[in-house]
Order: sequence, then C-alpha cells, then structure tokens
Amino acid sequence: MNIAPDVTCFRNCGWIVAWNVHEQRLGFLREGDFVFRGPDIIYVGGHYDGPLGNEVDGSHLMVMPGLINAHHHSTAMMIRNGLSTEGGSYIVPYFYTTQRVLVPDDRDKGVATEAAMARLLLSGTTTTMDWVSPYEGWVDVLARSGIRAYAAPAYNSARVAMRANQDLVYEWFADGGALEFRAALDAMAEAEGHSCGRLSAMVAPSELECCSEWLLRESKAVAESTGRPFQVHASEAVREFFEIACRHGMSPIQWCSKLGLLGGKTAIGHAVYLDHHSKVQWPEQRDLALLAETGTTVTHTPAAWAAVGDGLETLASYLRAGINIALGNDAFPHGMIDELKTAVFLGRVKSGKDCGTPMYPIEGGLSIGARQVLEAATVGGARFLGRDDIGKLAVGCKADFFTVDLRHPDMMPIYDPLRSLIYSAGQRAICDVYVDGRQVVRNGILLTMDLNDVSARLQNGQNRLVQEIPSKESAFGREAASIWPLSLPVDVPLSTYRV
Repeated sequence: MNIAPDVTCFRNCGWIVAWNVHEQRLGFLREGDFVFRGPDIIYVGGHYDGPLGNEVDGSHLMVMPGLINAHHHSTAMMIRNGLSTEGGSYIVPYFYTTQRVLVPDDRDKGVATEAAMARLLLSGTTTTMDWVSPYEGWVDVLARSGIRAYAAPAYNSARVAMRANQDLVYEWFADGGALEFRAALDAMAEAEGHSCGRLSAMVAPSELECCSEWLLRESKAVAESTGRPFQVHASEAVREFFEIACRHGMSPIQWCSKLGLLGGKTAIGHAVYLDHHSKVQWPEQRDLALLAETGTTVTHTPAAWAAVGDGLETLASYLRAGINIALGNDAFPHGMIDELKTAVFLGRVKSGKDCGTPMYPIEGGLSIGARQVLEAATVGGARFLGRDDIGKLAVGCKADFFTVDLRHPDMMPIYDPLRSLIYSAGQRAICDVYVDGRQVVRNGILLTMDLNDVSARLQNGQNRLVQEIPSKESAFGREAASIWPLSLPVDVPLSTYRV
C-alpha cells in the first residue's frame, strides 16, 4: 500500500453521524471508515483502500461532527461560576447587577477565555463565536486554544447604569459608540489576519436597546460589505421588549426588521420574548413570521434560560415556523453536550405537554428530540455562519469532529448511541477531538493547554474579583456575600469531646 503521511483513517467505526448529501440531512452510518487528509475530510463510509499514514481502530467509536457554539461570552461567565449562578430572575436587578459588578480585571480576562475554550473543546465543540469586549491579547488566546473561532467584539452606544434604588438609566455616549465600533473593527481585522488560519470575525453590536439607529445600520452595512455574519441581542428581557416598544411603537424584532437588520446571515441572540410570549401579552403576533420570512437565525441558549426559569415558547414552535435555530452555550459551564439535553427538556416543559409541542402529526412520532437539537448545534450554526464546510461529516468538509467511546458504561446498553450520549453519558464519553485535522483532545485530555494551571489561575482571578466587588459602582458598597450569599451557612465547628 502507498503511504500518505498526512492521511488518517478511523477504520470500521461502530457508528458515524454523517451528512447524507442526497437528502441533505444527518444520518447514521454503520461499520464504515472515516478518513481525512490534513484539514479536510476525504472519505466517509464504506471501506477505504487508498494510501494512508495512520490507522485508528474505530470499532468501539462513534464519530460525530464538531459542535458549533453560535452564542458565547468567555470573559463574562466562566469567572462568575458559583457567584451569580443562583442570582434570581433575568429581570432587574439580577442581570444588571451581574453585568456591572462581576467584571473581571483586564489581567484575568485572558485566563477566563482560556478556561472557557478548554471546556468547549472537551465537550466536542470545534467552532465557537466569542462575544466579549476586546482586550489586549484576546485574539492570540483564541488562536492558541486550538478551536475554530469567530471573534465577535462587543460594542454599544450606551451603557445601562443601576441606581441605589435599583432604577435603571441609559447613559448614552457622546460619540454614539463610534470609538468602540472602531476598536471592534480593528479586532475583527486582527482575527481574520491571524496566521493560525482558524479565526474569522462576526459583527456583533451587543444590546439592541443600547445601540443607536446609526450604529446598528453602520454595523449591518459592514457585515454585508465584508460577508461577515451579524448578531445582536434582542428580545432577551421583558423590560427590554417594552423599552423598545415605548421608543418605537413596535417589538424589538419588528424594529430590527425596520432597520434592515434581519436576513440570512443575521442571528438574534436569545429572541425569547417575542410578541407571542405569555409574559409579553402583545395584541398582535408577527415576530415568528418575520424571522422565518427573512431567513433570520435565532441563537438558542437553553441552559442559561432554564437557570432563570424561562425559555422559548416553544422551541418546537420556532422550528415549525421555519426559523433556523443555532445552539449556543452563553454561560458557565461552557459545555455544549449539556445544552443539547437541556434544549429538549426545556422545550418540553415550556410546551406544557408530556412530550412537547408536536413537531409532526401524531402518527409521525414524538416532538423535538436528539435529532433536532443536534441539527441546531451543527448544521444550524453552520447555516447562520454561511459555511458549508463545517458542522457535518462529508467529503470536502473540514476535519472538525469528535469521537465517543461506545464502551463507556454510561453509553450502554446501546440502542441509539446519539440518545445515549445526550441523555445519559454526556461529555464523559467523549474521547478525542480534532479541529482542522489537528488533534486537540486525546482520551479526554486537553492537548492545547494545561487545564490544571488554567483552573488555578482562574481561581486567583475570581479571588481578586470578589475582593474588588465593594468598590464597584453598582455594588453600592456591598460585599459578595451580601449580594450572593453562600448556598449554606458557614458554621463554627462543634467540639468532638464531651466534658
């Protein structure tokens, strides 16, 4: 046999979650070969008898397309773990208290990003966007992690300040956000020009309510002229829905439509509180149809919403309306496999029915399940990004994939390995992860960074963050324990001796 050193064959894989090119859908292949040369997939299914340099026994493996995280904030969330994870509802003052008080020091933003990327890779995520205020060294941190990333530098025209009586006020910048916009453009260009070749850029003004009409229109114009995807947070809070309604006499989604923001390479971050949501009680319902008609994506982050007791009404309704759904992780613990399970369960809970709002006539089976959420986490994200070469295992696509150990106790017994992974084993059964043909996880061990070192530095960063909380403007002199008490009281040890 001829030798091709850059060709790797996973031989006789137990299961492959492959892309059916004829029917344009995901499907299982059994006992076939999966082959890639350098960064590209060259063979999927059947028996490969071409030249190769490395052969891996795949009989005990399921090979899956790398997951795509379409909504993610690395610096804001990871370092907050344990502080705001039981902070209350997504209404004032919890969200804005968190946003204004738990801001990491510049020296700790890098390790927060490292920690987030590490956990994404370990969970089978091979592509992510990272939506943060740009900081020195950010692009290099993304590149060193080994992940495929879209740098999405955040910017606004205003900030929301919280007063001592918990009122909110919008403080509009004198330049309308022009300075932040220029810094974001520079960061996008830096990412696209990075030598690693795995970085791209996304145009991402942060909050709809905090952006002027000028900034939003300029942002969309840049996205269209450069071919970059566009995303903005909108319909993410009841208070924000009515803020936009008071200003413009329409829902946030309709305001986006009027500004020309919607379209095939646009995503609305969260889009929970549309005009049909039970907490809005709007007299007319047009938002779902607008999103579907324009081909706009919704980035769904189910775990973040389940944590605050709400969510899409319902995921099946959005899908049934024809809206493209991409899955995102948004917040800690930065693991996409858990998001898949939460998406199904939250969708069923919000529907108020045993198996969720039916996707099909009853004779066609149950409602949303493993198939729909995996599609959202792979091809749904790729569709939003305008990519036909990621999110699926097919000849010509990028070698972004991960393997699952079918022998793992939590995967067994196996009838449907995808369901076993999502509902039972989770991240524990993931063995290896490859990005662009380069292995970044081996046997569950991260290869691109020292996770123990990263975690230790993250702990030091949170310690500094906690110490500085009383000095933050919106903390009003309160310490962390006052704003976010421990889940259990710290008791004084009782004596073990009797007198």
